[in-house]
Amino acid sequence: MDAKPIITRRMTYHNKISLLITAVIGIIIAGLSLVSCKKDNVPYNTAHLAEFHILTEGVENTDLPNDQLALFVDFSNCIAKGMSSPFYQKMVSPLTAATKEYWSIKGKDIQKEDGKVFELLNNVKEEDYAALDNAINQMAERNGESVMLTDGELFTQTATKNNPNNPYMHDAFKKWLLKGHDIHIIAEPYQEVYKGQTFNKKRFYIIFTDDRIEGNIYSRISEVVNLEDFPQIDEFHLSGNYPWAVTQNGVTSVPNAVLAAELKGYGPMEIQDWQVDWKNILNFIMNGVDEQGNPLPNGEKLIGGLKINKNAFGCYRIKDIDVKVYDINNDYYDIYNRLEAGEKIGQTEIQPIEIPNFIIADAKEFKQHGNIDLYFDINNFAPVLSGKPFNYFKIEISIKELENILGNSIDMFNFDSIVQSGTTNESISESLKNCVFDPELLKQLNGKTLYSIYVKSDKY
Repeated sequence: MDAKPIITRRMTYHNKISLLITAVIGIIIAGLSLVSCKKDNVPYNTAHLAEFHILTEGVENTDLPNDQLALFVDFSNCIAKGMSSPFYQKMVSPLTAATKEYWSIKGKDIQKEDGKVFELLNNVKEEDYAALDNAINQMAERNGESVMLTDGELFTQTATKNNPNNPYMHDAFKKWLLKGHDIHIIAEPYQEVYKGQTFNKKRFYIIFTDDRIEGNIYSRISEVVNLEDFPQIDEFHLSGNYPWAVTQNGVTSVPNAVLAAELKGYGPMEIQDWQVDWKNILNFIMNGVDEQGNPLPNGEKLIGGLKINKNAFGCYRIKDIDVKVYDINNDYYDIYNRLEAGEKIGQTEIQPIEIPNFIIADAKEFKQHGNIDLYFDINNFAPVLSGKPFNYFKIEISIKELENILGNSIDMFNFDSIVQSGTTNESISESLKNCVFDPELLKQLNGKTLYSIYVKSDKY
């Protein structure tokens, strides 16, 4: 009689246990479902960020050979009489050592010559109607450095004679600069007697190179020839590449110590892995104070240690820079997974979303010293960072405005016309002016990236 109530009580107890287990399982399943709705949407590491940069931004080609120098020599009196010039003798030394191809410009004929360079230079004789326009175009087409020795005077058998105002070098200069390379023009004054009259001429050393290449011909010349020892010599530089930021420590920028950032440098690009959460970043950097405890206008400096040579383009000065920040969470996640899967990826175009009201540069510091100091935009700070459990964003520093500093300096390349007495030959200076104002060259320089910083931070 008493057994049934006992059995009933036991069944009731087991039923409660079952219901409890069922409830717990339900909670777990619900929790798992909730987690699956909010799954991580970014990679856990920066392993492929360097590859990401190359695939999405491209890398400027600086692989110009520095051991294939071609020397183009104008067979004119300015070269024939060059050995009497101490400066010419100095210049010939590094050129002779580096030249792999010697090209003579004899009238309309441009020929490759065999023999020792020094001996060939010592046997130059005047030949009329030098095809300097064809020779400079040939230099621009080469995939290697070249130097032209010339008086710059294009003299033809046409009605225009020596074309005193013809910018005949412009197209070649432009072609070389659009490849992202450098041109240095050195002008040495000398006098030449022609039909009993003395003319003030120039001996030009026109150098097609790339200043970023170690051991380039211009750097070799600079090691041997100190232009300061020759005050009569003028020099001009045009560049089609970008004056990348110079890092204070030679590797990366200098982030605020609060970030405890792990750093990797790759020339004009770096990766920062911030090791602290946003709460500490906001508290100690954005809310930074001076030694007296007063709030700093922009908080503590976020990133420093970067400097730009504002005059690196020669005829332009970088007047102002721009700083933009881009959300790369989705793009990096996609490329990361494809690389992890072993997929071969070619150049990829992405459209990253700009993150406004985030990071700014100290405009006054850049204007005065060329330093790039970055701060949080604390007066407008409202970034949208949606990564989980991390955020990946790119800080891009670029040219905002260029100013022309050409002035009258270009006139140093003018010289007396030997054919039209009393006339000034402006062909080389006009060629350079045309480059300075060329829309394509300006477009290449304006808005170009000076430095990129990829950041991995905690979720926001």
